[in-house]
Amino acid sequence: MFGSRRVKTVTIVGASGQVGIALRGRLARERLTVRPLGRGDDLEVAVKDADTVVHLAGALRPRHPSTYQEANRDTVAATCAALAGSAARRVLFLSFPGADAGSANPYLRYKAEAEQLLRDCGVPAVIFRCAHIYGPPERPGPTASALVAGRRSVVWVLGPGTQRYAWVALEDVAEVLARAVLDPDAPAGTFSLAGPHAYQLDEFVRHINPGPVRIRHLPGWAARLAGHLKPSLPWPMVDVMLRDCLPEPGTEDGATLFGVTQHPIVQVWPHP
Repeated sequence: MFGSRRVKTVTIVGASGQVGIALRGRLARERLTVRPLGRGDDLEVAVKDADTVVHLAGALRPRHPSTYQEANRDTVAATCAALAGSAARRVLFLSFPGADAGSANPYLRYKAEAEQLLRDCGVPAVIFRCAHIYGPPERPGPTASALVAGRRSVVWVLGPGTQRYAWVALEDVAEVLARAVLDPDAPAGTFSLAGPHAYQLDEFVRHINPGPVRIRHLPGWAARLAGHLKPSLPWPMVDVMLRDCLPEPGTEDGATLFGVTQHPIVQVWPHP
């Protein structure tokens, strides 16, 4: 599958997040140099002689004082500036289903603007519109961990719980990214990256909480109102969580393209 020009150096922007840590672990098995970047690191120097750059920085819930624009667009603009004049042959990016430059939701709008910046940067871009990610029970990640019942066995769900998510396993995301990194001939373009099955949100909650669990729903109107009033629950995130999160019609499946057989949820979260 892999081309003849071996990738030797990879720079990961946003390497300390859920996906960045998983990707670093996966690439540790390969014969290459991995440069993990965090805030304050010299991006231009780290990118200059890299064969491939992976941009993972971004946030559905930016931490104050960061904004949606700063987290999801401006970080990509900085990566594009660093790519100018670099040796990079490929840049990879995790976007999100529904990214749309005309969206009223700033998260989706800035994801779309970031995609376009990468398409225009002069380096072939491999863009994955990645659905909600969940990790294994010991490290479920920020989205799934919010759905794990606490001591009272209660889980609060935004909206009716019938919204459908094609949850994608963290291990599979890391594997798809790794294969795209390792293949210097990886095709440029925009691809879907979603799990093999779509679950209603309540179904997913019941699976990752195999014991008795009470699911309580915050109606959509109340969730949206809370999103405008409560800083810890920003409305763009609420809006995204109330929507279906599915592969986009007409977009090629990234896992299939890179030969990755995805794990079903029963393998990632097996019941005792």
